[in-house]
Amino acid sequence: MPSGQRRNQLVTKAQEAFLEGGYRGTTTKDVALAAGVSEALVVKHFGSKEELFRQSMVDPLLGMLNEVLHKGPAVGVDVAERQQTLFDFYYDWARVIRTEGHLLWAVLREAQDFPDIAATIAGLFRSHVEEVAAMLAQSVDREQFREFDMEVATYMGLGAATVAGMVGGNPEAFVNEIVDILFRGVLTPAGRIALDRAGPPRERAAPANKMDRRQPKADAL
Repeated sequence: MPSGQRRNQLVTKAQEAFLEGGYRGTTTKDVALAAGVSEALVVKHFGSKEELFRQSMVDPLLGMLNEVLHKGPAVGVDVAERQQTLFDFYYDWARVIRTEGHLLWAVLREAQDFPDIAATIAGLFRSHVEEVAAMLAQSVDREQFREFDMEVATYMGLGAATVAGMVGGNPEAFVNEIVDILFRGVLTPAGRIALDRAGPPRERAAPANKMDRRQPKADAL
């Protein structure tokens, strides 16, 4: 097997092993046995179990979080479009938690051995929230939106969308309700009138990207 292909195979087998046994309960020998190779080959490719864990568990997780978080909600043109883009963003996040949440929880469980990872993930969220809040601060129409803490509102939406992804099934109805409650809560009376005049939102659909084409894992959560 070519070196690059073998390395990818070892990463896949290592992720499966770490998800099942955790960091402390998995050895490089376990990964070697699962891949049908010698333990020496695993060490040759990765050097240590810690590096194997980082490349098979942490790197894929951080890549996934970066992809969805830094897309961010689009600003939109009018109040109805703003509501729709907010829905699209939180729905996308809920879908990620639904299909890939097992990887997030598995990595966070190892925070005792990898405190830097928890700090990195927290930093990603903080950076995203600050970016979204700054963008909204420059774009909101004060006639339609009351004064509110934009960072708190963004954290609330992400937290609620995370729960939506954890409860199982299609999170669409859950996210739709979250967005309606959160969005109307920051509108002024004039903003609510404008939203109502726009009519009901278009049929909700998952944003068209590769995350939505993933099939949920049977044991995801």
